[in-house]
Amino acid sequence: MGGLGWWSGRATVLVAVATTGVVLAACSSGSSTSTQAGGTSAGGTGAAGGSSACGTVADTAPGGTADLSSLPADVKAGYNGYFTAVNKSLYATFKPKPGPYTIGYSDSFSANSWRANALSRLKKDVDTYKGAGLTTGLTATNSNLDNNLQIQQISSMINQHVSAIIAIPNSPTAFNGVIKQAYDAGIPFITVASHVTSPYAINVDGNYLLTGELVAAGIGKMINGKGNVLVVNGINGAPASAALSDGYAAAFKLCPDIKVTGAVEGQWSEATAKTVTLQYLSTHPAPLAAVVNSGGMTSAIMQAVQQTGHQLMPIGDANPDKGSLVALKDKLSDKYVASTIPPEQTIDAALRVAIATLQGQGPKFDAIVANPPQVTGAAALNGWVQSDWTASSADQAPAPPNVSFLPSSQLGSFFTTPKDLPALP
Repeated sequence: MGGLGWWSGRATVLVAVATTGVVLAACSSGSSTSTQAGGTSAGGTGAAGGSSACGTVADTAPGGTADLSSLPADVKAGYNGYFTAVNKSLYATFKPKPGPYTIGYSDSFSANSWRANALSRLKKDVDTYKGAGLTTGLTATNSNLDNNLQIQQISSMINQHVSAIIAIPNSPTAFNGVIKQAYDAGIPFITVASHVTSPYAINVDGNYLLTGELVAAGIGKMINGKGNVLVVNGINGAPASAALSDGYAAAFKLCPDIKVTGAVEGQWSEATAKTVTLQYLSTHPAPLAAVVNSGGMTSAIMQAVQQTGHQLMPIGDANPDKGSLVALKDKLSDKYVASTIPPEQTIDAALRVAIATLQGQGPKFDAIVANPPQVTGAAALNGWVQSDWTASSADQAPAPPNVSFLPSSQLGSFFTTPKDLPALP
């Protein structure tokens, strides 16, 4: 799709901010070129072999104690279908602390480009704010999916008296105890793309369930509402992977003639994704109408499909890397649906939230959620893919042109007394 815009308001259809003005409920199979943001699509125009709801996304409020009515419509739309309740933040009355601040960063996994790009960006961001007198440094750890080790690492940061902790926990519940310890020590705990159930955290998040719904809904329309679909998930148990999977299921549920015949764990790794896709295809000879994956595994899936002698089918990618977009542009330019949760902009937002909370700006909610786009069509790839990218480029793709992801101009609406922070690189 060409330019990506935010969905403006809870209308009855998704408004396409693109060259063709196509709405989701009217997308034809593979011929549309559009960029849309998450919202609602009621009714639909029908799909061959499917129901009129196939290819649409429901309008569902998340519930909870948070009053989202104070948010601008385009920001509020990002909460549509959010997979858990959104409540008032316990940090709303956090007393400001003088800077500069030491930032702790706790990662649960580092073996993919998203995590690597996020850490690289955070280092640059902290250096930038150090120059502005806001930070003193960064303490970063990685647990390689060992929850107990990550809890120990976070406990160590608390004992070191870091000012705030930004973390990607590997479980929505296992870290609740240590998160409470951080809160009791006066240390704001900010999660990134990994929602936790603790009320003592602020979750900076993409709406993964809505992202999954948008990707699967677009694929449902593209395959005319019927056929077998393979789902390649991220890491089983990871909150983001689980929410994306639930989103796929919610969208495909509206397509009675689409059957999810398999779900495999690709671990957000091209090598793993290729292996499990090869294993699936070797044991399931029935043709697939489409494959959806939880991000950055498209190239590997395409290689596995071709290696087993199958023809390429439409692919949904919840968060593509650069190589995946190049592969799609070369071979499936009109047969894909994508969204994006860019690591650089996500980590920018997390650091800004941490600093704003430390300054006593008063976060309103326990979840600060971005509005995901839906991207499809050859024109979108032409504008998204850069000339120096290759099919082997493993770095996470940035957001498409004209797409913002929790920019500083929006973050102020999530705080009671917002103040400007210096720009990030």
